[in-house]
Amino acid sequence: MAPYDAAPPSPSISTSPVDFKEVLAHLASGVAIVSCWDGDTPRGLLVSSITGLSVEPPRFLFCVRKQAGCHDALLTRPHLGVALLGSADQDEALRFASSRRAAERFTPERWRREPSAPIYRGGLASAVCAVEQVVDAATHTIFIVTADEVAFAPGPALVAWNRALSSLG
Repeated sequence: MAPYDAAPPSPSISTSPVDFKEVLAHLASGVAIVSCWDGDTPRGLLVSSITGLSVEPPRFLFCVRKQAGCHDALLTRPHLGVALLGSADQDEALRFASSRRAAERFTPERWRREPSAPIYRGGLASAVCAVEQVVDAATHTIFIVTADEVAFAPGPALVAWNRALSSLG
């Protein structure tokens, strides 16, 4: 680990979208599956933009690209499921990261079909959350949600970094 007084990276002049994507790829973050109902169909996606917002009230915020397949369904639901993933959940994360694997999602062995939202049986933590606020942010929507029910289990976290998923802890 580099000391805090290590020399900073040399500055770059570019702020192109390609360069900024590279910057974002080097931002380590936890990953979560956000799920909801779209009529009778469970929908969900993997997010790496989730963060705790407050303890009282118990809130998360996360961002969803407006072009994401379940973006519009998320906007219409009063409740969402949030599953913070651990290192044992890498395959589930990859299912939700790729639209090509959508048919493999939401199997009864891995998911509970609760009336409020589909809830992942694995992970480090799961929550049923009420949508409190949505904020338009150009190409994305910021969701602010309040946890109504939570469950958690110890274990190493799954993190996104440098365009890959890694275990932490």
